Amino acid sequence: MSGSSGADHLEIGIDDRLETAMFSYPVRAGWATADGILAKQGLMPRDIQSATLAILDSVAALTLLDTHVIVRDAAVVWRTASMLTLVTHTRPDDVERVTVAINGVSPVGRAIATATLTPFYGIEVASWSETAVPIDAHHAAVTEGPAALMPVDGAEATPPRETEDDDENASEDNITGPYQEDLGRAWYLLTNKPFVSHLCVAPRASLVKDPATVLTALTRLHAVRDTGAERARELRRDLSKDLGIDRETLVDVLADQTLALDDDAIDGVAELAQRTGLGVTRRQLQASSVWLRREGDNTSQ
Repeated sequence: MSGSSGADHLEIGIDDRLETAMFSYPVRAGWATADGILAKQGLMPRDIQSATLAILDSVAALTLLDTHVIVRDAAVVWRTASMLTLVTHTRPDDVERVTVAINGVSPVGRAIATATLTPFYGIEVASWSETAVPIDAHHAAVTEGPAALMPVDGAEATPPRETEDDDENASEDNITGPYQEDLGRAWYLLTNKPFVSHLCVAPRASLVKDPATVLTALTRLHAVRDTGAERARELRRDLSKDLGIDRETLVDVLADQTLALDDDAIDGVAELAQRTGLGVTRRQLQASSVWLRREGDNTSQ
């Protein structure tokens, strides 16, 4: 992205994924003007060098803290449902050692997988694969976005265990595979902290030199989000049709989203950073995070 400074030339970057549909789809659908907005799947720091504001993968965002601040007024946060799944040949609690495919999975999706497979399920990862693998006794896969919401042939979606009794109560006769498990929910059960897939960042220099332009960019981003909320039924209908996702599944997952970074969400980012060695502490996150406009409404869908 490139352009001049000033409110007339503000630029907004959005990681255009199903997870960020409330921010990105209104632009893609033509419900909101696209002028000055770069909506790109897999948006990375190199893509936002001149951006006034950007929503991108939270692990990627943490690499920018020397030059950017986290704007808490926008984020994508999950608790009991997400668009990140583990696919195994049988109940994941019965899987011991496998190669796990992570091809096409985002940096934060990989971090969540690293943080949950062994601590929560007891699965030993023999290796991570950047290519697709068959789902069998020696292989599993992490899927993300639309693929995470689509059933694998013969798969059963099973909630992560919450107590050891869940294992004892499961009938071995009824166990068939493959199985799909929500890793965002597993993370929440493991840590009692949300899974933050996306953060909003702004250049530190812009907040010092031209805070009004950053605020204008946030106002515009919120207007796009509000358009998505107002037309949420159309959004869900269109996406379920375009992507081949069961509409009720999409409704349920999007309903779990919150779209701002509260204190619990900061704790979730800090916990993930600590468990995966990202080198960022909660104190650093707090010091690098700002509210530009605290809104009591419109932070969840």
